[in-house]
Amino acid sequence: GAQIEMNAPTGDAKLTISKVDLQQHAGSVTCRLENVHGSQEETVHLNVLAAPLITTQLPKQEETVSGKDVTLRVVVRGSPRPDAEWFFNDTPITPENTSYDEEKSEYQLLLKEPSVTSSEGTYRVVLKNELGETESTPCLLIVLEPVKLTKIAPTTDLVDLKVGEPFEISVDADGKEAPKVQLTKDGKEMKFTSVEGTRHVYSVAEVKPEHQGIYKVTAKNKTSAEETGVNLNVTAPLSVSQPLADINVLMGQGGIFSFICDAFPAPKVTWFANDNELKNSTKHKIEAKQNLFTLSVNKCDNGDIGTYRAHMDNGIEIGDQTAKLNVGTKPTVVGKPVDLQVQIGQPARLQVQFTGQPIPDITWSRVDGQPLSEHVKIENDEKGLAVLVFDSTILPDKGSYVAKATNIVGFVEQKINLDVKEIKPIIIRDLEPAINATKGEPMTLTIGANGNPKPTARFFRGVEEILPIEGQIEFKE
Repeated sequence: GAQIEMNAPTGDAKLTISKVDLQQHAGSVTCRLENVHGSQEETVHLNVLAAPLITTQLPKQEETVSGKDVTLRVVVRGSPRPDAEWFFNDTPITPENTSYDEEKSEYQLLLKEPSVTSSEGTYRVVLKNELGETESTPCLLIVLEPVKLTKIAPTTDLVDLKVGEPFEISVDADGKEAPKVQLTKDGKEMKFTSVEGTRHVYSVAEVKPEHQGIYKVTAKNKTSAEETGVNLNVTAPLSVSQPLADINVLMGQGGIFSFICDAFPAPKVTWFANDNELKNSTKHKIEAKQNLFTLSVNKCDNGDIGTYRAHMDNGIEIGDQTAKLNVGTKPTVVGKPVDLQVQIGQPARLQVQFTGQPIPDITWSRVDGQPLSEHVKIENDEKGLAVLVFDSTILPDKGSYVAKATNIVGFVEQKINLDVKEIKPIIIRDLEPAINATKGEPMTLTIGANGNPKPTARFFRGVEEILPIEGQIEFKE
């Protein structure tokens, strides 16, 4: 749009601009004259009069952090230099915080320590000179506030709870923009139980060992991030659901003690035999599988008899479980017991010798299930001899009897028979071969006999039995 003309005869040089433009042409214009002998320059300042023209607008939206200074800028061309008037929500702004960068043709508005209440809103600038005026596009200033994370509960960073107790983390997370809030346990993200407004809650009605860990709550937005944490320790007291119990072991066989104990942390268990600490060996094997604790005693003998104790310690609580180990041999019958035969009324003594460790307890019973007669006496001794005494046998005593020997590791039974024999009637004084009797006079017949049981006497005349008749016939023994 520019033409240069040179009039050689006159030496005039002419620069013609058909349409002067403020942005392209305003400023210093230099004419340089040159020939083989040298050069010469002349400079003139070209002022282009023009109404204000905004070449760099305000941003439609600007974000800043509360308390951090921010500057709004607009670049304007115009001649003479336009005057600028700034507005905040259509209210003029006093000029003490406005400035002009002549080199950049930039108008500036400095907002010091902005806040949401005093600074957030719409800004614009109006530019005027003698040739006209223009207005910038509005700029919405958003004042962001840093995150404010407040822990409501718990009040301490370290929490110790027992299994079954409640646990809650509660925080208020505020800020502009609204912060993103994240909960982690041992680095793994978890979900909050509830979120209402700024309040974020994670709760457990009854804590378990798996809830133990390091909990962290992080709140973050564009401006900042904050973090708070809770270290939760969960403990469970010693709870023995299956206690240690006495065991009875056959000589030479193995015995196992066991008990179930739930606790957190898991307890360390130390075993003792008669107050002497036990270690893993060929004789003793100590094991712990989850909540089951066992002690195995190999090839038990008399030296293993005694009191065993399991001492539990989980750093929170201590406890002991005790039980006895008994070693024995099953009862056996010594020799071969002899059946007994007696005549009715005679005394009888049934006996069986037993052995075993410990000496067995002995009971007597009848094979037919009937109770022992009241006149029968049990006279067992403390050395394993079983004795059943009949001072005078009766016919119902006849039968089979069982002696049962029982100790801690077993029992044995031995049957023994008692035969009670009867004695048939024997006449020791017979009737007279013939008796003379006088009519109307009494007559007596006498016969003597014995037997066991005692026989009864019956009299016959021919085949007809003579029965007692009051006042006429009488029987006497």
